[in-house]
Amino acid sequence: MGIIHITNGENERLVVQFRYSPERVAAVKRIPGREWHPQQKVWSVPYSQDAIEQIQELFLGDRVVIAESVRAASPELASDQVKLVVAALDEELTLREYSPNTRDNYRLHMLRFLRWLRKDPSSAEEGDLRAYLVEMLDNGLSASYVRQAKAALIVYYESVLKQPEKISDLPGAKSEKKLPLVLSKDEIRRLLQSADNLKSETFLTLVYSAGLRTSEAIQLRIEDILSDRHQIRVIGGKGDKDRYTILADKALLLLQDHYKEYRPVDWLFPGKEPKSHISASTAQRILQRAREKAQINPEATLHTLRHSFATHLLEDGVDIRYIQELLGHADIETTMLYTHVLKPRLEQVRSPLDRFLDGEAMDE
Repeated sequence: MGIIHITNGENERLVVQFRYSPERVAAVKRIPGREWHPQQKVWSVPYSQDAIEQIQELFLGDRVVIAESVRAASPELASDQVKLVVAALDEELTLREYSPNTRDNYRLHMLRFLRWLRKDPSSAEEGDLRAYLVEMLDNGLSASYVRQAKAALIVYYESVLKQPEKISDLPGAKSEKKLPLVLSKDEIRRLLQSADNLKSETFLTLVYSAGLRTSEAIQLRIEDILSDRHQIRVIGGKGDKDRYTILADKALLLLQDHYKEYRPVDWLFPGKEPKSHISASTAQRILQRAREKAQINPEATLHTLRHSFATHLLEDGVDIRYIQELLGHADIETTMLYTHVLKPRLEQVRSPLDRFLDGEAMDE
């Protein structure tokens, strides 16, 4: 997860700043009227509420931070009533211990809804909420974006306004049934061998061999490596849950060499400032350089290594419930997705014709 900064620019334009990644550049290029400013190394887009909403949708996995000067420039965003509504929602999200990124996204969804509604949300009817979500679906907004918009409305109407009847039958967007990208074991081997240096090789090896998320890997501390038990302690994973995962023998050897060469003090992979860990964008660049050198699928990301870890464990016959525990999935159905991308073992499959012909031969 990264941070997308939106500030006021010149000539009625918004300045959009973020740490470089190919995915973010591809996203901003989808905004009509965008411009790249090489001297300032920033992007700009025409100032409009539609542009802000499009940025929010395109960078759904990042935290979008809107400068106060941008908020103040919009009469709708600055209205006292809107501020009270958003503040009430944010208070509920805080009490539920939602992450800062989720709170930012839900606040922006509420602002979008209020601009569309143009009246006191407490007076809205179920039909208004349905019409809003249906319009989003008709306009081709992504399924994940619409689901999050619906989730924000549910929290507000159910817990803040205490009007659950208004959200009892809201439409939703079907989940996109996309299979995860998985690298072969040979591609994983080539990728790890193509790392720039010991630090990069150690990082990529840990991500794959333990099935770590990017945020989990970059925040590893020295004390999280339990070498005597061959385990890694993951603190504050998705859903703020702790868990243990496996520490491979090869990863442990690399970690020992990594410690001798870099002498980390707190974070296992410190950033430019020793008191902070490497950023997610830096971690993705480590993967990108190794991926290009190894000449493997250009769509592969760090999360692809996690997908590959789970799939390869299934191929090796590891029980899926153990894999669920290692990955930190709350629902077994999430882990079951990997059964659809297993490498077919065709040599073990016999045609039913052969089976019943064998039976006839035995009868004779």
